[in-house]
Amino acid sequence: MQLQVLMPIPTTFRHCLACEALSGDVVGNVARAEMVEEYPTEFLEEFDRLMRWINELTFRFGPALQVRVVDPQSPEGLWKCLRYGVRRYPTFLLPGGRKVVGWDWEALEGALREMAEGRDAGCRTQGAG
Repeated sequence: MQLQVLMPIPTTFRHCLACEALSGDVVGNVARAEMVEEYPTEFLEEFDRLMRWINELTFRFGPALQVRVVDPQSPEGLWKCLRYGVRRYPTFLLPGGRKVVGWDWEALEGALREMAEGRDAGCRTQGAG
């Protein structure tokens, strides 16, 4: 089962590995920490909430669930936003064109459970929805 999540994610500037090795990890870690601190608190809290949801979903569904977070500010993310008509974040994209918009845990878990049951039943419901 694949789940793609469209949501802005915090990004940090990274040097190449050789440059970081020369300057030392401490300098790179301090700079990245400062960059993350510049994000608004609400933004970081929402990202943390998303990470907790992903952890819970992967715990519940196990290795059958593959989650991929896509930043809508990336070229791929912009394309997916246009293709699927995404206007709010987070948006969870499931196979078959199904999507769950916003922080609706019951809808997301229910959709994933339906997908898992459909897969276990020989994919009879694949593409439905």
